[in-house]
Amino acid sequence: MYDNEFTEETLQNGLRNLIEGTANDDDDILWENLRVHTFDEAGVMTCDAGLVITLPDGTEFQLTIVQSR
Repeated sequence: MYDNEFTEETLQNGLRNLIEGTANDDDDILWENLRVHTFDEAGVMTCDAGLVITLPDGTEFQLTIVQSR
């Protein structure tokens, strides 16, 4: 399932659908197969809050959370 077609945009759109409550079985993301850790848990050296999302093949994405207003 997760190969070169899983991009930043795939994750972006999947997270948006999940947050908006519009995620369904037709989405490209199998959420139960992902590992998610906070930056602190993953040892990421930053003062920002965020998450490290790891695919089953070891590919990692980082999601930084910054308050804008």
